[in-house]
Amino acid sequence: MSCCFENTLHYSSPANGGRGVVRIGMMMPESVELFVCPFACGRHGAISAMKQELKGRLSYLYINQSDVINGYDDLIPPAVGELLDALPVRPKVVFVFVSCLDDLIGTDHDALLETLGAQYPDVRFRIGHMNPISQGSATPPPVSIQNNLYSLLEPSDGADDGVNCIGNLVEVSPQSELHKFLHSLGYGKLRHISQYQTFDGYQEMASSRLNLVIAPPGRQAAGQMREKLGIPFLFLPVSYRLTEIEAGYRDLAAFAGQSPDFDFVPHRDAALRAIERAKGRVGETPLIVDASAFIRPFEAARALLEYGFPVMRVQAQECIPIDQEHCDWLRETHPEVEIMQSQHHRAVLFDRRMPGSISVGADGAYLAGSRYAVNLFSDEGLFGYHGVQTLMELLEHALDAPVDLEQMIHEYGLVV
Repeated sequence: MSCCFENTLHYSSPANGGRGVVRIGMMMPESVELFVCPFACGRHGAISAMKQELKGRLSYLYINQSDVINGYDDLIPPAVGELLDALPVRPKVVFVFVSCLDDLIGTDHDALLETLGAQYPDVRFRIGHMNPISQGSATPPPVSIQNNLYSLLEPSDGADDGVNCIGNLVEVSPQSELHKFLHSLGYGKLRHISQYQTFDGYQEMASSRLNLVIAPPGRQAAGQMREKLGIPFLFLPVSYRLTEIEAGYRDLAAFAGQSPDFDFVPHRDAALRAIERAKGRVGETPLIVDASAFIRPFEAARALLEYGFPVMRVQAQECIPIDQEHCDWLRETHPEVEIMQSQHHRAVLFDRRMPGSISVGADGAYLAGSRYAVNLFSDEGLFGYHGVQTLMELLEHALDAPVDLEQMIHEYGLVV
């Protein structure tokens, strides 16, 4: 197995990226954003906002070289005032985003928040960070924006039987068996931030009995919610291995202190049937497993290999800690599988093309020149046995027609 986890100059393909912190921040109902940065830094977010029809909620305060030298703290409060005066409806929340340049300048964010809060007491303010230089820190942008979102929840008068799903950007599919299993444990509705249209309605999440963290960026926020709101959390990341799914449900039942009489057999059998159908359709067509599709690409690759699929490449810039055991398993048991860094500077050579392949993920499809691709980003909507079934159905139909990769990227609205 070739393995090249090197820290080198990055190549960023048109298919690289995710939702971006600006778009994630807009999950907060009744919020707007003010991005404070040089104009070049805001380009990707602005273009994405226009494509996603969110431009009305995003404004910019462009700073120049003189502002950088002299500091721009005093420019932000009047810019916020101008923004609030211009909006047709007063927002409940304003995110003030700063770029990585701000990390070098050292703006006093606490003092800024205090000033803004005093001037506009009816509006809640948070500082957001678009600083890729913090990727190796404890709070990179995907983590810090989750912290900001859930810090806006205030303690409730009492807990109900709801469960919050934290970290994932799309709610778990209503068809997932997770919903029925939670009900068997005595829980109620599975809540997700995307379900709310008003800020006051969003406060319902503060009343939940449990936070279920199914994506790593939400772990820190869940810990903060435990301290502030008294909501315990369980980390249960998305898995595509049936044994791990079963173990996860056991952990959830133990966490709830219950021994429910829940029959998983129909859900497991449906997943197994879907696996067999997909294997028959895919045949010997080589598969590429891409980190743009899976938060744990090595776990997904392991699952597919154990099911008998011809995985030829795993494309990932790095291996996150919760995926390390699966990366190690892959290297030990399947040395023929290639590991390719999607942002390695040699990727720009395009010398490792696999046009006849199926890529699960847009970035893998772009670099390999795959004729076929599965339209999946960051496990969105998938969980449990139903998640496996859905993935298999996507693989089963991947060969129906060549992929229009440009259209796939455009529809998702990738932001570097």
